Amino acid sequence: MLGTLLLGVLSLGPAAFPGRLCENLPEAAPEVKAWVAGIAPELTRPGVRELGEEPALEAIHRASASGWGSMEFFTTVAFREPCTLYLSREALRSVDTAFDLDLLTPVEGKDNRGKDFEMTAALAGRGRLLLFYDRDAIVYRNAKENRDFKLASRVEFDAPGPELLQNVHGLWAGVLLVGWVRIRSVVKAGETLEVQAGRFTSESAFRPIQPRKDAARTAR
Repeated sequence: MLGTLLLGVLSLGPAAFPGRLCENLPEAAPEVKAWVAGIAPELTRPGVRELGEEPALEAIHRASASGWGSMEFFTTVAFREPCTLYLSREALRSVDTAFDLDLLTPVEGKDNRGKDFEMTAALAGRGRLLLFYDRDAIVYRNAKENRDFKLASRVEFDAPGPELLQNVHGLWAGVLLVGWVRIRSVVKAGETLEVQAGRFTSESAFRPIQPRKDAARTAR
């Protein structure tokens, strides 16, 4: 699966991403803007901003300290600002090294054949979240969910409001006796995460973002 300068969102308030994202984050490099224009031209205006390693780590550290999970973090109003945020492979890996985000779309891992896979970039803005992987048709086992999932090289979500991801594309769940079923939405309802895959709905307990005990570095 990945992840905002806030106006005052829930308990985090303006401190999660201090300032205004579209004004204060640096513009993405020309080659990044050209890449975004090629794969998601609708996200290039009014601009593409880079959410680098340090601000990303700081924001997720504050989210974790407030007891937030990934659903709260990646569906805040800040990810619906008009500009697009770009997270590089390096920023994603730094965040994943420092924190357990508990995602159905992991930043890196091993597939069911033992081959490494990783998320190479992420884009967030205008209520959309796009994740990019190094290859297509990745099948991996999620130990916490006790289920196989399949990832496309491009996974898309709409995030129209807090604690809701819908219109999901590029993510499937393995269902016994049925096969691969496309995940359509993920909703946080109280302390429960509800995942709708086709006509099936599964529930799991909410898990807040946790610092990794063996992390080489943590945000402060």
